[in-house]
Order: sequence, then C-alpha cells, then structure tokens
Amino acid sequence: MDCSLGMSGYHTIRLSDDFMIAETKRTFAELSQRNLEDIARKCAVAYIPPREPSVKGRFIITVFNRTYSVEISEERIVDLLTDKPASIDIHYIVIKYLITGDGTPLGTRWINYRDIVGAAPYVKEFEELVLRRLVKRFGNVVDAYEYACKILNGKKEKLGGVSFSFLILPRVRILCQLWAAERQEYMPAVANVSFSMYSDRFLPARELGMAALLLVDMLEKGASKYTQPERR
Repeated sequence: MDCSLGMSGYHTIRLSDDFMIAETKRTFAELSQRNLEDIARKCAVAYIPPREPSVKGRFIITVFNRTYSVEISEERIVDLLTDKPASIDIHYIVIKYLITGDGTPLGTRWINYRDIVGAAPYVKEFEELVLRRLVKRFGNVVDAYEYACKILNGKKEKLGGVSFSFLILPRVRILCQLWAAERQEYMPAVANVSFSMYSDRFLPARELGMAALLLVDMLEKGASKYTQPERR
C-alpha cells in the first residue's frame, strides 16, 4: 500500500501499519495543541493533569474491556493492566476518537453502516470482512459466538437474532446480530453490525469500519478459548 497517498486515497478499512503509525504520530502532535480538558469533556474520558508544567497530561479511556492511558507527551497509549503499549490499531482508533469527538451525547438508536455519511466507498469491504466473516466463523456455532461476546463484556440485547451490544468507546457503541443457520429449513446464517446514532461524530466512517473489524478479530480470538460442553 502506498502510504504517500493522502487519507482520501484509501478506500479500505484495512490500513497498513506504516500508515497508521504515521497518522497516529501526526494526530498526537495536533492533539497536543488542543485544549485537553475540553477534549476530555467532549469525548467523555478522564483527564489527569501533569505534575510538571513542561509535560502534557494524559487521558484514561476504556476500549471494549480494557482500560488505557493516553500519554500525550510520550505519544503512546498503554494498557493499564499490563503496562504494555496498545496495539497499532488501538493507538490509531483511540487517537482518531479523541481528535474527532464533538461532544454529541451517546445515541440510543442504531444505524446501519451503509447509512453512515461517508461510508459508501467502504460498504462492500465491510460486508466482506465483517459480516461474511462473522457468518463464516459463527453461523453454525452460536454458543461460541455468545461465549466470545460475553468475554468482551457484550450486553445481551432483546433484538433480532442473537444480539449483543458493545461500548467500544465512551461515545461509540456497536450492535452485533447473528441469525444461526437453519439446516432443516435450508436457511443460511445471517449477520448484521450496526452503530449507535451519532457515532460518526466521534469516528469517521472508515474508522468505524475499522472498529467493527477489530471487534470481529477480538470475537474470533475469544471464541478460540471456547470448549464445547460435554454431553451427558
């Protein structure tokens, strides 16, 4: 992937590590020039002021089921439980959230990805890498899907299919729905992933697609630990 292209040149939700690293560094620099307390208020994250005037403060933010420290001066994001740096994609998504968030309250309704402003170039890839992948992995093993959702602190919803919602960021929620395959009726499995209203006020369309892709990655990882209960 040619990272010399501007952001508009990428019509993919799978960005290269090099691009994410460069863009994260650029966004950290921009973030450091902003009013950090104002960002904390708009993005509903905790802000810890610095002890010394020569350095910047830090944010505390929860992503899925992990809590991170966003250290502005060091330009890094650290997992508070393990004290290890966050993955590249977590760095990228969190920093984009902080720079984009405009303070809009968390939406209570759901919106499909295709209906989000700016999502059109990414819809086909979203369907392939998120929806079809969910069907392929979990369409015939719903128990493993439920197990993985619970590991990520998913909230069971009374909606269509087997539905779980995830608070991926303080102002962004994802709803994941799975309808299992019905072999006797020859009905294939179906999946849908939607977002809380106003999510695009905190992450652009492409980055919302990336967040959904990250969710699928984490569900697959969680499901790998699932063991089928023994039949008696």
